[in-house]
Amino acid sequence: MRKFNYRIVLSSIGILLLIEAIFMLFSALVGEYFHEHAVRGIYLSGVITFISGALFLFLGRRNEATSGHITKREVYLTVTTAWIMMALYGTLPFLLSGAIPSFTNAFFESICGFTTTGSSTLLNIEAFPRSLHFWRSFTQWIGGIGIIIFVMSFVPVFGGNSGQFFDAEATGISEDMVRPRISVITANMALTYIALTIVGFFFLWAGPMDAFDAACHTLSAISTGGFSTKQASISYFDSAYTEYVITALMFFGGTNFMLLYTFFTRFRLRTFQEEEFRWYVSIILIFTLGISAMLLSSGKMNDVEYTFRMALFQVVAAVTTTGYATADYQMWGEVYWLLFLAMILFCGCEGSTSGGMKVSRLVVLTKNTLLVFKKQVHPNALYRVKMNGKVISDNTSSKILAFVFLYLSLAAFSAVVLSFTGMSFDESIGVSISSISSYGFGLGSYGPSGTYESASVFAKYYLCFLMLVGRLEVFTILSLFVPSFWKR
Repeated sequence: MRKFNYRIVLSSIGILLLIEAIFMLFSALVGEYFHEHAVRGIYLSGVITFISGALFLFLGRRNEATSGHITKREVYLTVTTAWIMMALYGTLPFLLSGAIPSFTNAFFESICGFTTTGSSTLLNIEAFPRSLHFWRSFTQWIGGIGIIIFVMSFVPVFGGNSGQFFDAEATGISEDMVRPRISVITANMALTYIALTIVGFFFLWAGPMDAFDAACHTLSAISTGGFSTKQASISYFDSAYTEYVITALMFFGGTNFMLLYTFFTRFRLRTFQEEEFRWYVSIILIFTLGISAMLLSSGKMNDVEYTFRMALFQVVAAVTTTGYATADYQMWGEVYWLLFLAMILFCGCEGSTSGGMKVSRLVVLTKNTLLVFKKQVHPNALYRVKMNGKVISDNTSSKILAFVFLYLSLAAFSAVVLSFTGMSFDESIGVSISSISSYGFGLGSYGPSGTYESASVFAKYYLCFLMLVGRLEVFTILSLFVPSFWKR
């Protein structure tokens, strides 16, 4: 078998770093507008990132010896390394500006951005430079659509198949459907993503937010990231209009972007008859109505519209793994803790910016479980799991079972690991599940009202690993630790 094609790894990293350097200029322009000293650090970061990208691209330049087919080994290593390098260089604006002097905290903030996790180590968010606020939100916007989207157009240059990169980032049940037309699909997803960002910005700007806050919150809402420019998050604006707009953006961010593209280009309501989407909407409605009823009946709330709006916002933020909050659900009681932990497990749809295990896997697992009961009564009958009228192959079903097993096992193992870092029992469980699901809020001091500043250095780096594993859907990174994966 042929040697490992390390040049595709270097070339892909180089291209992404060049793109990241260009994105840094947008944050620098914000700093210029507000006359901030941090802009010097951002410019320097952009120069360092651009030079590094050019160097990687030069070292990985294509020649006859490196052309040809790309295997899973190159793809998985490329995707993993690309995310790490993007996050690593993403720390430079924080460090070189002096806004976050600690490398650990700066790297944690960068990883939280690119993995669209709402966690943060900042104690005084409103004192943070606006240019770096924009960079934080921008990293979530980049991570939302997936860094790998930006390299799709360049893969054919290196003789590769872009479908392999898509599979490495999103190991779901829809991969067989998207592989034949991956270039068209990624282009349509990106177009929909950008269009929703632009529309969302103008809607938020029409409310109490100024243009800067509207831009930052649009970037982090559509990406289901959750970074805010205010210490009190969305509740700072005290606006029902703003909360409903943010809720809509989070909802769209958790929806399959190809489904949205089809609807917006064909204007057919039957597009939303897709099974995963119906489950997605049903989960949001059931939890929203259930929590609203519980809060009203218990006397914790008495205003019906406010209770519904608050419950809807928190539920959509949890299901789409967006780290926004208008209330601290821990104050409602322990039963609500369990409900929110359950919501952030399966989360949004395939092809969306949300984290978690995805609703499609929940659908398949539920239907497969029901078939087990049917086969007990009719052991000789031929039953198959279907979604949208199409049979789910045994290979796909086995991958889903393996994925869920690994996901839950890693979350449980991580809870044990984190408990040794000084976290309480409930904190370790909440932080573990929220990190691997890219949600951000945990329990205890790491809930909606807290930050991760008090976490130990080891805990922060471990959570960075956990967030990255969850964002790349487990298999991509864990495969790199399997010895047989590297055998020729």
